[in-house]
Amino acid sequence: MTNDEIGPSRLAALARVPDVRSRHGRRYPLPALLTLATAALFAGARSRYAIAQWGRLQPAEARRARGFPDHAMPAATTLHDAFKRVDTTGFEAALQAWAAEALGPADRQVVLEGKALRGIHGDELPGVRLVAVYAPLAGLVLAQAGGQDQPSGSVAPTIAISWSTKRASGVGT
Repeated sequence: MTNDEIGPSRLAALARVPDVRSRHGRRYPLPALLTLATAALFAGARSRYAIAQWGRLQPAEARRARGFPDHAMPAATTLHDAFKRVDTTGFEAALQAWAAEALGPADRQVVLEGKALRGIHGDELPGVRLVAVYAPLAGLVLAQAGGQDQPSGSVAPTIAISWSTKRASGVGT
């Protein structure tokens, strides 16, 4: 996938995320807000304020390409209100599907990383096990899963990878 195709393909992928907001008062489409946020995060923004500021600094063509009307960009409070209602499972699935499509033949190398964070005070505060699949050349986390340690010592979360479709998904703990 070329750089010219990445933005429109991400907008199309994020259009599949269900918008659970009330239809009254929707000033900005949810795919536009999510595309803005992902682009700003890829560019280094780390807060809703930084995302909003990054969006305002973009040229008009870039704003239109992300689905925003001319001369109108959301404020940090608008982003907050929209993001607190986002279906995170649907968002993650759409972003994973987009990432799988965006990966080219050179990006097929993936890294599987796992961490075990110890709990404290025995079973009072259990530890957590985390697993992630990362495509280092693309700079994308393709899937991640996590779960709490069980006193019985159950296995870490697993991630199933379908190489034929280049998709990875968390299976469970």
